[in-house]
Amino acid sequence: MRVLTLVIDRQAPTSTAGSAPTSLLTLPLGTGSLLDYLAGCIGDLPELVDRELLVVPTFAVGPNYEQRIEASTPLAVKVIPPVELAEVFSGCEQADYLLLVDAACWPVGDFDLSAVMRELEYYRAAIHMIGVGVANPRARERVERDGEGHVTRVQRFYDTAAWPEAATTGLFLSLVPTKTLGGIPIHSLPQFRSALASQGWLSHDVALELDVVDLRQTEGVLALSEHALAEAMRRAYQTGAAVERNVLVGRDCQVHPSARLLGPLVLQDRVVIEDGATIVGPTVVGSGAEIQQDSIVAQSVLAADTLVTSGTTLRHCVASGCCSASSIEAATPSEAPRLAPDTLIAYRGMGDSGATPNRALSPNRRLQLAVKRAMDVTAAVVGLVVLSPLLVGLAILIKLSSRGPVLFAHRREQVGGEEFPCLKFRTMDAGAHLQQRELYEQNEVDGPQFKLGHDPRVTRLGHWLRKTNLDELPQLINVLLGHMSLVGPRPSPFRENQICVPWRRARLSVRPGITGLWQVCRSEDRSAGDFHEWIYYDIAYVRHFSLWLDIKILLFTLLSGGRWHVRMSWLIPDDHRKAESPEQSLTT
Repeated sequence: MRVLTLVIDRQAPTSTAGSAPTSLLTLPLGTGSLLDYLAGCIGDLPELVDRELLVVPTFAVGPNYEQRIEASTPLAVKVIPPVELAEVFSGCEQADYLLLVDAACWPVGDFDLSAVMRELEYYRAAIHMIGVGVANPRARERVERDGEGHVTRVQRFYDTAAWPEAATTGLFLSLVPTKTLGGIPIHSLPQFRSALASQGWLSHDVALELDVVDLRQTEGVLALSEHALAEAMRRAYQTGAAVERNVLVGRDCQVHPSARLLGPLVLQDRVVIEDGATIVGPTVVGSGAEIQQDSIVAQSVLAADTLVTSGTTLRHCVASGCCSASSIEAATPSEAPRLAPDTLIAYRGMGDSGATPNRALSPNRRLQLAVKRAMDVTAAVVGLVVLSPLLVGLAILIKLSSRGPVLFAHRREQVGGEEFPCLKFRTMDAGAHLQQRELYEQNEVDGPQFKLGHDPRVTRLGHWLRKTNLDELPQLINVLLGHMSLVGPRPSPFRENQICVPWRRARLSVRPGITGLWQVCRSEDRSAGDFHEWIYYDIAYVRHFSLWLDIKILLFTLLSGGRWHVRMSWLIPDDHRKAESPEQSLTT
């Protein structure tokens, strides 16, 4: 068995009007090129992988295309027109495989190609590598429009594995038997994957915690370039290479003393920078490029042999050929194209880089959290032992009074969004959660929560258990297991946590609690259930967390029994918190 490597080349999204098409594979990436990076990965693979790269361009190439491709990698390269692929595959044996890479989609981060080969040890069909995002994903939204362009629904996603477009937008590599290639054109990986499935070929998807960028878009190229540039700087510092002010300079470069270089920058070989020119990082300047006097290049990628004429400004773009002030296209179109019906649009960067804020905890905070956890475990053990007769008695009553299990486990989210089974004594008829959708129109509270004053699904014993809050006693088991704490935000399911990004970040940065600030401070009219009030108290608790605040919340929970309103100033004095309203808490 041998493995051929086929790379689909794409046209780079250059901003220079009228310039010849630029290959993505030859585009500068760190100190090398995209193809150079791929060759480095293939060089570490077993010997069964053919060291000759087969490159298939999908655009009209220039006369020196093959020379540029060969210069971008130390491996042997063979450029094949798409119409000649069938002839190449006809010479393959039944056991041969094809490693198929599309330059359109590229993973951001370290990726071990040998992991693909290990998949062949136990699965001998088509294997597709799909990046589903990093472990700490950002929020995404999916917007649906009708035929007239009106927004019909907005959905927010935090779990990247659940994104419906991941199988196409995240697909960046396939390993397939060559015997599957007969009659299937190779235009893109998603198209090829769909064609294999339609013909009944077995396939296996491997999900990896990697972000995948679309290099057909300027934003994707710049994102990958910034990551590669940071890695190049890191390696340079580790190896002791000459790095001054975060600027890496290649061989035979000519930089005028008056030129201003603000790193991080990579200047590849034979770059010329004239007097008065300014380059602002993160920027990569390809080999043989020339930046003339008084030009400005900021946060961009310049292809090899690019000429930036005097007085030209390039910013946030991918450039090639001859760039002058009159030849640079606008980075963003003046008018967005009209969307087709039912178009799905994914947005990144909703201000949420994950549920847990990315900041180091102070020693005092770490100590308080350790003490809080010790208090939780101690209280949970003592409570379960002391209350065991009551717990057993309630379990017997529930079993005798209605059909169904004693405990009800509902999936809720804890720190970081990880789900856990939140335990309660069952207070409803068995299967009551399946009836909730039918009762939505009778919902008496706002926001994502659901509550009925006279819920027909609640049993007679369940009404009493809820009124006395005894139904929540099994949550002491959750506290003991580390799912919950005695004090914290109310544990909520995934569906309820999608409404407000800042609220989600705050409440999922700490363990949920059996009781909390919202439970003791909310309005006297408990049936109102104002959602903004709920958000306000959860965020206030996270901001002003302390062991003393937890102790006061526990005391007021015992004194009030959850039946009367506690003024927030009794728990968090006015001089310790900003004068803020529930609405203001959403914007801070």
